[in-house]
Amino acid sequence: MKLKRRKAQQSQRRQFFTIILCPDPVAEVLLRQVLPSEFFSIKEPPSFDADLFIVEEGLLTPTEQKILRALVELGTLKAVAERLHYHPVTVKRYLRSICRKLKVKTALQATALATRLGLI
Repeated sequence: MKLKRRKAQQSQRRQFFTIILCPDPVAEVLLRQVLPSEFFSIKEPPSFDADLFIVEEGLLTPTEQKILRALVELGTLKAVAERLHYHPVTVKRYLRSICRKLKVKTALQATALATRLGLI
């Protein structure tokens, strides 16, 4: 019984806090009217000025763009390597370089960012 009471007390003390990224000022006003302010915070979404720099500078080589296009189409590194007649390790090295240039951590993030920016 003592353990159950302790857990109940701990669950009563827990509070959830949510951060809402809201670019629309009308939605922000509505959220502030509906929800109590102690449970959330509204912040501006991050700007994508760095994305414009990537597009303007043309950081990706034609080979890197070709690998990203194939990765979007085929989905796996092995399939990309077979289609482009590269060794799978070579594709991984290119992908590592692409991720470093785009400042992302995964192949999925790299393909999503490159597609959104029109790089591929």
